[in-house]
Amino acid sequence: MKMKKQPIVFLFFLFLFVCNTSFPQTSESQGKLVIINAKEKKVSPLSTSFRISELTFSDANKNMQIEEKDTCTINFYIKNTGTLPLQKLDISIADLENAKGIYFDKTQAVRQINIGDSALISIPVKADGSIKNGNSRFSINVADIKNNISQKAEITLPTKETLYPPVFTWTSPVSNIEKFTFPIISLSGTVTSKSRVTSLTLFVNGRILNDNIKFSLLPGEKVSEYRISRALALNEGYNEVKIEMMSDQGTSFSETRLINYNIQNIDETYKEKRLALVIGNSEYVNSNPLPNPVNDAKAIAQALRDVDFTVLSFYNADQKTMKKAMDDFGEMLKDYNVGLFYYAGHGLQVKGNNYLIPVEAVLKVEQDVDYDCIDAGRLLGKMEAAGTSTNIIILDACRDNPFERSWGGRSTAEGNGLAFMNAPSGSIVAYATSPGKTASDGAGKNGLYTEAILEFIKMPGLSIEDFFKNVRATVEKKSNKTQVPWESTSLKGNFYFKIR
Repeated sequence: MKMKKQPIVFLFFLFLFVCNTSFPQTSESQGKLVIINAKEKKVSPLSTSFRISELTFSDANKNMQIEEKDTCTINFYIKNTGTLPLQKLDISIADLENAKGIYFDKTQAVRQINIGDSALISIPVKADGSIKNGNSRFSINVADIKNNISQKAEITLPTKETLYPPVFTWTSPVSNIEKFTFPIISLSGTVTSKSRVTSLTLFVNGRILNDNIKFSLLPGEKVSEYRISRALALNEGYNEVKIEMMSDQGTSFSETRLINYNIQNIDETYKEKRLALVIGNSEYVNSNPLPNPVNDAKAIAQALRDVDFTVLSFYNADQKTMKKAMDDFGEMLKDYNVGLFYYAGHGLQVKGNNYLIPVEAVLKVEQDVDYDCIDAGRLLGKMEAAGTSTNIIILDACRDNPFERSWGGRSTAEGNGLAFMNAPSGSIVAYATSPGKTASDGAGKNGLYTEAILEFIKMPGLSIEDFFKNVRATVEKKSNKTQVPWESTSLKGNFYFKIR
């Protein structure tokens, strides 16, 4: 019986392989991997090697770029091309462009890849709001530290900045379509913008409105919010209003507001009758004279006449003149819609009450105030009793008490300047500076406060609230924040010194 040759041949080569791997090998005699089957005989060296293949990029938006909040992944395969299993591979990833706002895992590791197998590597890439337009060049290095071999690959991806144009939310008008029974309205709302707001433009009926009235832009409750407002004089009929906003990140428009105004039905009811009492005292006999109050009062009287007030004016008035002027003013005011009282001169507070000082007052002791001065509350009472729809009281009298030194330690006056007074219903009380503080008489022809009033009183389209805001901002800036005008208000309607 003859033996088959094939098993003998197999045992022979198996013996050679065992001998090869069982004894130390020299550089001339290295190990071989022998593969034998019925049809093939193959001898290969024992080695480790690999390659990086199929390097790709994927993103949820499928536009092949890295954007803020986009889900992105760099993908590639590591294929074992050697004749031994790969035990551990260290992967390092770097952004060669140092692109701002991009985040990813900079290292990974693969523990084992068998002969002929491939491992899929996925690297998540995220971006935040600081990403800019440009490119990000990723370098990928795969290293077998044990066998001192490595492979490198690169992929370049475009980066795209996400722009956030301003977003506007209306406060007034509230509805998309509204009817108004007043020729002047206030537009207001909130702008949300991640970057600096560079321009606000009002469009009325599709055209830019050039009326020289600027938007008021103030910080909101949040860092990225701004509160804006401005007055608008309406045209007869429909007014289609929208606001264009520009910032460093783009341009956007507000929603449109459609405002219906019928001038024939409104103007007759809006014809106000306006009466003003103006008093300015400079030439004080028994205390420090003041250079500006008479100048201030004369300038204010003329400005009020220019905006349709009937003006009663008195300069360097004594107590009798001031009291009679107030009594006459209170009686006449019953036939008017709007009343305004302006006073410039010395004033003081005692026991929480404000007093206006006539030019001949002699205040040797504090108790003389009740007899020689005029309680400002007297005038407020007369204006409230007249039944006018709007009352405006402007007191440019918050200066140091000129008699305080002569009273010595017997004074109960609470601080300098005037005390806070609650405005009666339908009224606004305006002070040259905050309660208890003193105001400057000014270095020029007019006092600092009156000078600001004269600057804005003839500006069309300013509501009474915006008028005093502008006055306050101007005085605060010119006084280097040492003088801050103040108002107490309980107004029930709109008032404008000048509509158009």
